[in-house]
Formats: sequence, C-alpha cells, structure tokens
Amino acid sequence: MTAFQNQTLSNAVSLAERKEQPRTMVLCLLILAAAVPWQLRWGVIPDTSWIITMCERMLAGMRLYVDLFEVNPPFTPWMFLPAVALAHTLGLSPEVMIHIYAYAICLLGLGFSALIVRAAGFAENRALLSMLPLFLALLVIFPGNAFSEREHLGVALLLPLLVLMAWRAAPTDERAPGPLVVVLAGLCGSVLVLVKPHYALVVLVPAIYVAWRRRSIWMLFAIEYWVIGLVCLGYLVAVLYFYPQFLDVIYPVLADTYMRLRVLQPVLIKYGPAYLIALYMLRFLRPGLPLSPLVTVFVLASLAATGPLIYQAKGWPYHAFPALCLMAAALLLRATQIDPTGQSPAGMAMGTPRKLLLAATIVANAIPFLPTQKPSAELIATINDAVEHPTVALIGSDIAAGHPLTRMVGGNWISTYCSDWLGTFATYFSQVEAQSGNQADAQHYTRIADRYIDGKLAELETARPSLVVVQKGDAMWTAKLFARPEIVRFMQNYHQIAEDDTVKVLLRNGTGASP
Repeated sequence: MTAFQNQTLSNAVSLAERKEQPRTMVLCLLILAAAVPWQLRWGVIPDTSWIITMCERMLAGMRLYVDLFEVNPPFTPWMFLPAVALAHTLGLSPEVMIHIYAYAICLLGLGFSALIVRAAGFAENRALLSMLPLFLALLVIFPGNAFSEREHLGVALLLPLLVLMAWRAAPTDERAPGPLVVVLAGLCGSVLVLVKPHYALVVLVPAIYVAWRRRSIWMLFAIEYWVIGLVCLGYLVAVLYFYPQFLDVIYPVLADTYMRLRVLQPVLIKYGPAYLIALYMLRFLRPGLPLSPLVTVFVLASLAATGPLIYQAKGWPYHAFPALCLMAAALLLRATQIDPTGQSPAGMAMGTPRKLLLAATIVANAIPFLPTQKPSAELIATINDAVEHPTVALIGSDIAAGHPLTRMVGGNWISTYCSDWLGTFATYFSQVEAQSGNQADAQHYTRIADRYIDGKLAELETARPSLVVVQKGDAMWTAKLFARPEIVRFMQNYHQIAEDDTVKVLLRNGTGASP
C-alpha cells in the first residue's frame, strides 16, 4: 500500500471516528447514569465502610497498627484517605465521596487507556471506540459487590499499562509512546501491586510475553517497569519507617491465623466453570484467527490474576474480580478484532448468535458479584427508632455483620478490630490441631483466643456500647465466647430489638426505648 493510500485510509478512519464520538459519549453518560442507582443495591460495601471508619480515626489522631488493628498494609487506608479527608472538608458524606472517587478512578483509567489506544493506532481502533461504553460498563456495572474494593480500583488503573504493553508487543507505523505516557502508565499500573504484592504477576506475565514477541529481553527493562519497581521500593521504605509494627507485630499474627485459612475447592467450584467457558469463547468468537497482541495481553493478565485468587483461597468475589473483569475485557477486545489482511471470514463482524453468547458469558462471570450484604431498610429503621447515634460492638467474625450497619445507623464503632476474626480463627485452628493430636499447637491457638476474649471483655466493659450486634451464623465463636461467665453477665444487661437472617441486634437496658 502506498503512502498516499495509507494517508487516505487514515483520514477516512479519523472522519469516521469523529462521527462516532458523539454517540459514544452519549452512551457512556447513559452507562454512568444507570450505574448510580444500580450501585445503590449494594451501597457502600462492608470492606469500604470499615476503611472509611479507619480513615476517620486516623484523621482524628489514632495510630494505625497501634490503636487500630488492620490486616492490610498501609496502602489500603492511604488509598482512601484523600477522599475521606475531602468529604469532611466539604461537609459531605464520606460514603458519597468514596463513590465519586471510585467513578473518577474508573474514568481516569479508561480515559487514559483510550488515549493510548488512539496514539498506538491499533487496527481495530474504530471498533474499540464504539465499544467504549461496554468497557465502561465493565468498570461501573459489572463489579457489583466488588465496587470500590481495592482490586476494583487497581484494575481500573491497570488498563493503561496493559494497553501500553500491547503497543510495545506490536509497534504500529513506527509510532512509539512518549516518556510522559510511559511514566504515567507505570504509576497507574503500580497501584494494583501496592494493593497486594502478589498482583505483580499480573504485570510480569504480560511483560514476559512482550519480551518474547519482540525477541528482546531488554523489553523487560522498559521505563514503565522501572517506575513500578521504584514506586514499590519507595512504598516498602515508607512502611518500614512509618509503620514498623505491621511487619513486626501484625504480619506474624496474620501468617499464623488469617493467611493460613484456605478453602480452595469452593473457590474452584464457584469461579472455575464460567471462567473456563470464557476461555473457550476466545476461540469461538473468532475461529481460526490468532489472538491479537491486545487480546493476548489482557488474557495473560487475567490468567495471571487467577494465581492470587487461588493462593488466597478465601473465595470472596473481590479476590476474583481482577481475573474475571480482565477476561471479560479480553472477550470484548476479541469481538473487535479484525483480520489485518481483510481476507479471512473469521475476521468479519460477529453474527447475532455469537454476540448473544458473548453477552451470556460475561453475565455468567458477573453472577458472583450480585449478592448484597447491605442491611435491610427495615432493620435500620427499627434500630433508629430505638436509639440515636449508638455506640456499637459486634460478636462475630464477619466484617459485614458490623459494617456498613454501624455507619448506616449513625453509630460509633468501639473496637480496634473490624470484627472478631482473630478470636474466631484462633478458636477454629485450636480445634483443628486438637483433632490432629497436635496439643502444643492447639494450646497455642487457645491462648490466642483467650487473650483476644480478655481484650474484648475489657473493651466492652469500658465502652458499655449501646448496641451489640450478634452474628447468627458464627456458632463456634459464640459458644467459645459465652463459655466465659463474665461475658454472660455482661450480656444480661442487653435485650433484643431487631433481627434479620444474619444478625441479632441487642440494646443495652435503659438506653433509648424501654424493653
């Protein structure tokens, strides 16, 4: 093709893009408008609600890992602290500001990715522009109960780096990314690694593919990876300097309890079938057409994200979000893929049956994100009728039993922990070790549980909370706790005022309405 023909084709594509832009922008606005009421189904999810409370306490002067026992490294509160601080400065609800913050990050990640796509000049650029509303929906509709999770925001900011990797893998028309783009993409990509270090796999695996495709190991030393490495090194130094307690005190406890509990089989059953179908759909959508570098990078990132999901083996949907969302994005990219030669039937536009199967596959992978842990309006109304601005304690291991309920009733959380997870895990492992005949280890975990109960009892007696929320499904921990006569005596001062499928809510006698 001559230079004149190339220029003519480029001008035609640019004209088509300009005509497509208004329609695309309107659809994106409609997606955002639909996302706001859609997310009301989940409200502010439990983890984020606890993080807001933690950030507020830090802003009030409490010390992380000293006055607050948090299982995550400090980047978790650092990530949300600006939004919570801004909310208080403007006199807004932190919950509203956090959602605005999450939408802004999603738009930033997707918008920056679109700019890189445009600069790279991929063959499928025109189709990618028309699909932009669907990619936006993957970030603001698809997440469901993972919306505003650290993994959700990290994936949104990872997108520019993945697109840049695809550009590196297959340079177009001798175009090259500018240094500013490279540095910013590296900064964005570092966020997911800062969230949890094992997500470095999501960067490393596609990076190895790029080096292999370019037949140059030097591609592994591109500037964007140096940026990520330097950011992570700076973060490690900051943790060691500002929060030595995390590595010295908190991490050994986590490794001994929280990180030890793994339920791999339910994870594979819950996420495996739909994910495997999505992998098959990559071939079915474009039979005979090789994966483009853009599709390949996203597929490899998704496959790499299954590593942390399996390693953590907790089964919570947000742990699966990176793998499932990136695979859904890869399917959409595969749908836009064309045969650069223009001769293969496989490269032609998809028919309606394949489009319907594509939609069904993405919906199937979204099912884990549909359940909600938001307390019912009836439960909240009953509590508000009984007491105003209560102090709240929890008996139970599930963070969702106490959050966002506490904030929804205008309450004040009394504990340094987000839930009784430490006592529950220690009690469980003490029973496991006893059944295995490991009496020394069983006694070790029993001592951890007993120390936790001693601390909880002191906390309850000091704060004398207005409300005690009891998680109904945590029978093992409840039995362990109420085996202590002091707890039984303390709870005699409370009576039940509300209940749903997951919790009972008890009010202290003489507080609010009479029993």
